[in-house]
Amino acid sequence: MTTPSNPVTQPRSSDTRTTRVRVPGKVILSGEHAVVYGTPALACAINKYAFASVIHNSTAGIHLTVPEFGIDQHYSSAQLLDIAQQTQSRHQQFLTAAMPLSSVVASPEAFFAAALGASGMVSLLNDQQGLTIELTMDLVAGGGMGSSAALVAAMLASVFKHLGQPLTDKQLITKTTQSEHWQHGRSSGLDPYVCIMGGLQQFQQGSGSLCPSNTFDHCYLVTTGRPVSSTGECVEAVRDRVLPASFWQQFETLQTKLLKDIQQGNISAMTSTIASNHGLLQYIGVVPAAVAHFIDKVESIGGAAKICGAGSVLGDAGGLVFALGLELEQMQKLCNDHGYGVEAMLVDIAGVTYLD
Repeated sequence: MTTPSNPVTQPRSSDTRTTRVRVPGKVILSGEHAVVYGTPALACAINKYAFASVIHNSTAGIHLTVPEFGIDQHYSSAQLLDIAQQTQSRHQQFLTAAMPLSSVVASPEAFFAAALGASGMVSLLNDQQGLTIELTMDLVAGGGMGSSAALVAAMLASVFKHLGQPLTDKQLITKTTQSEHWQHGRSSGLDPYVCIMGGLQQFQQGSGSLCPSNTFDHCYLVTTGRPVSSTGECVEAVRDRVLPASFWQQFETLQTKLLKDIQQGNISAMTSTIASNHGLLQYIGVVPAAVAHFIDKVESIGGAAKICGAGSVLGDAGGLVFALGLELEQMQKLCNDHGYGVEAMLVDIAGVTYLD
C-alpha cells in the first residue's frame, strides 16, 4: 500500500470537513433489455436521489453505514481489497458459466465494500487515516430506478473528492460500471452513465448523447413493488430465449420514434409508442401478470404504461412503471385500486452534484 505524496490527500484525523454528493436515479423510457444487445435506449435522470456523506474519523479503515440495507460495518483496507478480489473472481466464474449470478455478490455489505476496494481508493489512504461513509436515498431499491448505480457513484465521488483526488465523469462512470457488472452479470453501463451525466440521454454501447426535450407533462412514475427476480436474472432469462437481431431492431424503431415524439411535445404520439413498447416487453416475458393487468386498465381509459427497468420473471411486482396520457387524479385512482404508489415524473438535468 502506497502513501500518497500529495499533502491534500492526507488530512489530519482532526479534519472536520464533510463532503456530500447527490446522484439522481434514472428511468428507461425505451430500449430496456434491447440495450444489452447494442440497440440504443432512451433514458432520463429523475429528481429522486442517492446521497453520500464522508468525514474523517480517528480509527483507521472505513466505517460504512447504509440504513436502507441495515449496513453498519467497519473495514480495514486489507479487508476491502480482499472482498473486491473475491467478488471479481466470482464474476469471472459466472462469465464462464461456472457459477450462477446470484452467487457473485455475497450480500449488500459485500457489494459496497467490493466497490470501494476495487476503486483504487485504498491507495490514497495511509495507515492512520479513517473515513466514515454514510449512504442514504429516496430511490426505491431494486425497482428500476438505478439505485445501486446511484449509490455507488455517490459513494465513490464523495470519497475521492474528500481525499483530494476528485474523479472526472468518465472515471466515475468506469468505476461504477464495474460494480454494475457484479450486480447484473453483463451490464450495458446505461445506469451509471445516465445517473452521473443527468438529463435525457440516448445511450448505446457504452456512451450516450444528451437530447433536448420539450415536455414530460402527464407523465408518471408508478411503483409496483420490488421484483422477486433481480435485473441480472431477468437479463439472463431473456438471453436464454436467443431472440433474433430483427426483434431487437423493433425496440430501436420505437426508441427513435419516442425521442421525436418527446421533442415535439406530442403526448398522444408518445402514448401510442409506449403502448407498442409494452407489447414487446410482454413478448419477452418480463411483465408480471398483475402489472400487465394494471397496464390494461391504464390503456382502457386512454393512457399507456410500461415497465422501465428489467421487470421480473417471477412474482407479481415489476418494479418501476412509466405511465402517461392521463390526468393525475385518474392515475391516483388506478394506483390506489392496485396498491401502487404514483408521482409525477420530473427530470434531473444536473447528474452528479457536489453539495459542499
